[in-house]
Amino acid sequence: MNIRHACPLPDLSFPVTAPLHLHKANGCKIVVRRWSLAGFWVEDTSGDLVGDVVLSVPFQGVEVSFPATLTAADTPGQYHFVDLTVRQRETLSAFHQGVLSGQMVSTADMITSLDTPVDLVPMGETEEEEEMGRAKARPRFLRILGNSVVYLMLALILVAGLGGQIWQRLSQITLDHARFTAPVVEYTAPDAGYVARLTVKVGDDVAAGDVLAQIEDPDRRSDVEEVRTEVLLAERRLATAEDRLARHLALRAARRAALFEAFQQLWLPWHRHDPRATRYPPRIEAAWRALYAFDRGRDSEAGGYFDMLATLQSGVEERQLDLRRWKRELRHRKAAADKLLIRARSAGTVFAVHTRKTSYVARNAPILEVEDRTPRVAVAWLDDSMARDVHIGMTADITYTFRGARKHASGTVTDIQAGADHVRPDRFGMVLTVTADDVGLLNSRKWFRRNAPAHVTLNRRPVIAFWSRDGNDTP
Repeated sequence: MNIRHACPLPDLSFPVTAPLHLHKANGCKIVVRRWSLAGFWVEDTSGDLVGDVVLSVPFQGVEVSFPATLTAADTPGQYHFVDLTVRQRETLSAFHQGVLSGQMVSTADMITSLDTPVDLVPMGETEEEEEMGRAKARPRFLRILGNSVVYLMLALILVAGLGGQIWQRLSQITLDHARFTAPVVEYTAPDAGYVARLTVKVGDDVAAGDVLAQIEDPDRRSDVEEVRTEVLLAERRLATAEDRLARHLALRAARRAALFEAFQQLWLPWHRHDPRATRYPPRIEAAWRALYAFDRGRDSEAGGYFDMLATLQSGVEERQLDLRRWKRELRHRKAAADKLLIRARSAGTVFAVHTRKTSYVARNAPILEVEDRTPRVAVAWLDDSMARDVHIGMTADITYTFRGARKHASGTVTDIQAGADHVRPDRFGMVLTVTADDVGLLNSRKWFRRNAPAHVTLNRRPVIAFWSRDGNDTP
């Protein structure tokens, strides 16, 4: 690499009047009063200064010296500098500019002139180099043809690249942040307790309603047992009351027979002696009224049969109500205990188990996960500005990785919902669900790992069909 450093032009410099010291090899010292970048003038022309000298430039109380070569000019007393280096000329130029401007040369400028990195490098070609270049050059026609071919190839590459991108934008829509999702239902502990049972393991198939796990709470279990004891006691009290009522009801026929017998004993003798009498004696009237009231469920005196019957029936009703209350309480306590029984809400396959038997779990702690018996699908996000370009039933291409190899599958858009991007929640748009075609339940679980990334592109209508559609068609 050739670097050209332009040094001050001596032919365009102005002479200045300032001291400049010359030291000859014989020890003679001459002070020059008038000089320029090209040379200097001396008043004493008797001495010969041609040859090598040491040039000293006074700078802030010190002298900056460097060797120089002088040659005589046509004018008497005038000498020119010969073959000064870039550093020497830069140093002399810094002092020369300081005299012209009337300002003192700074230390930084002087150091910069002394640290000039390179000398002048010729930038032009020599005659030999020009001749060699012309000898190696190809004919003009071949150069034009070669350049045309190169430019044509570059143009084809550019057109192919831009055309491919334009065609891809017109024919496809790329979805953002696509991933495979599995319809997994997470089952949590309804309340704190100990895991009494785990009836499934990872990979087991379950049906809706199957018992998956049981959480046991000692306090709730104790409450159920206490209420069950109260139910047994209420049943016994009811049985006792019903037995007493049954025995009392069994006495009805005997009580009526006794009343009827008492009436007959009074009626028959009186009726034989005075059959035409129309007024009954008080004793017969009282016996008749007692029998009449008994047949109609009334007692002729307080504390009789029917009063006792009402008391016993009321006791039975109270025992029945008490039993129903305790049975209702038992159902409530059992229902509260049954809430700790975790059942499958739908058919599926156990995906993960997060606890083990006899472990203590807190409320809402995850117990297990069950994946529904439906194929896994790809879910992706798209900006809502594309809402007019997508629809349910649109075909798609799904690209995924399986065992280190890139695989492809065709799919169909099965659902479109408004929602935020799961990667950037601040962006709101559309969440699209794409289901792979001709991929069953087992293959989807085998090929599509849960939360695995995917590349999903939607296929637009052909450009010709897009432009040729009727104006009444909706986009």
